[in-house]
Amino acid sequence: MEENLKLIQGVFDRLGYDWIEPYATTEGSINREEVGDHRGLYWIYPQVNFYFGKAATNTVIGRHRTHRLKLDVDLAGLYSTPVEKVEAKDKFPDGWKDGVCKFILEGVDFIPSHYERIGKKRVRPGVLHFPVSYKVDVDTLPVLVWNLEHLSGAQISEIEKAVIPVIWPYCNNETHRKRKLMHRSSIG
Repeated sequence: MEENLKLIQGVFDRLGYDWIEPYATTEGSINREEVGDHRGLYWIYPQVNFYFGKAATNTVIGRHRTHRLKLDVDLAGLYSTPVEKVEAKDKFPDGWKDGVCKFILEGVDFIPSHYERIGKKRVRPGVLHFPVSYKVDVDTLPVLVWNLEHLSGAQISEIEKAVIPVIWPYCNNETHRKRKLMHRSSIG
């Protein structure tokens, strides 16, 4: 984690932004709205390099509402009203599913989809109730947060985009795509 923090600081330096020390908090504190009522960057479960994200146009609190549903594997919450519709309320990307299985859940290798596609522009509820056991207490999951309220949304996005390929957080889409390409090349 310390090495990755140095790499993240290097990204700030390379892009010409003053380094802001992140503050340590928990997933529970963010979801109880005790901290995070600002824009910035956040690193969920940095000890295992779980996920690095941005709140460029929303607050950290707002971004974590969906993250918490994924961490809790709340498939019904991710889908929302269980009726046929254009799309599920929130996505649960494969990289997130892999990371939740690996680092958060006990004895789960695969998380089913919370929706089924019907036709080109419709979905219906998939698996909405998927009971799980946890390796960790999601409420106490560590999160490092950078308060970057002084930067524009575009600047926050620029930093996040540059950090991901430097530290390769496990659940980020870019890292998931990289793992898939490496897997394909190793079997091909």
